[in-house]
Amino acid sequence: MRITAKRNFAQQASAFEPAANLYAPYWRQVNGTKLSKMSFEEVDQAEWAEPRTDVYAALDYYFENLNQGRPYFLAGHSQGSRLSYMVLSEYMKEHPDRYANMIAAYCIGDSLTEKYLEENPHVKAAQRADDLGVVVSWNTEGPANKGKDSLVVSPGAISINPLNWRVDETPAGPELNLGSFVPHLLTPGMDELPVRADAVIDRERGTVMVTDPAFEKYTITALTGMDDLEAVFGPASCHGCDYSFFYLNIRENARLRADVWFSKE
Repeated sequence: MRITAKRNFAQQASAFEPAANLYAPYWRQVNGTKLSKMSFEEVDQAEWAEPRTDVYAALDYYFENLNQGRPYFLAGHSQGSRLSYMVLSEYMKEHPDRYANMIAAYCIGDSLTEKYLEENPHVKAAQRADDLGVVVSWNTEGPANKGKDSLVVSPGAISINPLNWRVDETPAGPELNLGSFVPHLLTPGMDELPVRADAVIDRERGTVMVTDPAFEKYTITALTGMDDLEAVFGPASCHGCDYSFFYLNIRENARLRADVWFSKE
């Protein structure tokens, strides 16, 4: 698990390196082999135990010893994003002084939902490329996932397009993509792809669709060779590439939001 955490750090958290110092604490996650057989409610119950305790303790340490009053990003993927939603709904509500310095939260690979926003009115969904104190979220899929169940796509999900930073169904072509990558499964590296992903929001499903058939080979099932994952994520989930398809655009967006933050001071 620690080896995998270092790989994920290199493939995902590194996108923020040009804009920020990185603090990436270890925390206990729910067993992935059991997770695939759990309901949304059961996952939340499991995350509310040790994972939540670990993350809250890590945040306390960060703010008390390392932050020194500076603005910051919150970033996660998959289970990490689910924990980030808990952080935003509970931890930050109890620490409004800390929440006030959050530039943005990148909660990618797990759904931000309309219900969550209604229950937590202090949390706001990103609406454009440069708004502050907001949640940036999407799940990446191909068209074949329409109508299919996915562990990370909840009813009422909301996404922002990582290429044009819009929340409507305006398509974003590959010319807006600064570079698409596919992550190595066992090592920290990534390979740049010869084509770049497009992106369009499916408002009904609340996800980001990559419509180019060339990306069908990068579904989580195809990348891992684990056919049983289709029942968990659907036939065309690109869960493993939520960051890497748009890696350089995430990097530039973080830099933009940081610049906007400092320009307002």
